[in-house]
Amino acid sequence: MSKVIVVGISGPSCSGKTAIALNLLKVFPHTVIIHQDDFYKTDSQIPIHADIGVQDWDCPEAVDMPRLVREIRNVRLQLECPGAYNSDKLDDVRGHFASQWANPPEDVDRLVSADALSSIKAQALRSLGVADAGQVPFAIILVEGILLFHDGDQSSDHHPGSVCDTGVFIYAQYDTLKTRRESRTAYATVEGVWADAPGYFDALVWPNFVKYHAGFVAAHPELTVDKTVDEAGLISDPWDGKVVVCSSDTAAEDTLGQCVKAILAEWQKRSL
Repeated sequence: MSKVIVVGISGPSCSGKTAIALNLLKVFPHTVIIHQDDFYKTDSQIPIHADIGVQDWDCPEAVDMPRLVREIRNVRLQLECPGAYNSDKLDDVRGHFASQWANPPEDVDRLVSADALSSIKAQALRSLGVADAGQVPFAIILVEGILLFHDGDQSSDHHPGSVCDTGVFIYAQYDTLKTRRESRTAYATVEGVWADAPGYFDALVWPNFVKYHAGFVAAHPELTVDKTVDEAGLISDPWDGKVVVCSSDTAAEDTLGQCVKAILAEWQKRSL
């Protein structure tokens, strides 16, 4: 039985993925976080959006998906080795994936109160039957990014969702996402800096989210503010229940709690 759980944390831009991933690290110390942002292609390779004529950073073709999948598999092999939970070895693996532009949100340590975090952690340890976090019997690879569960061939070796054991899709309502995105000034890229042009969210970020997650949105209409979806015609979940959906419009500790439950459920499934 594998003692490594690959967890995909996805959702639209600015939905709170990174903040939740960093708080999960406080619950499960044997964790390596891989940011999809570290696998963007070079600036010159980013596709140009056909309709608006600017670089499209929010499409699958902008990310080196084969390299991302390859690295996830490589880390899994490393964590399966005896002694892999040694703090020095974990730090070496983490250092390899220290993102140069997935900057932690300034309020990451304030999003979940110390009391709430302590309660979530204690519940997780009780569920696992261990006394402290160092005794958690598995390691976690947290893969975080906007396109982990995009529509596409799930059987492909290049689809990141195919190598995730479980997943959490964190969303927020349109107005929340737009406000958060437009409050950001710039992003470091492989070759320079990217700043959204005026109207970029409405012209590209939001439409691309809906476009590349059409199947998932159809199965989970709460992900968008589009109320024209005919509930009688909803398709089945393209990820067949593998991905838990939760909202960052609610309290951060609720979102964190749902992520922890998804991880524990995956471990308990293996223990049966």
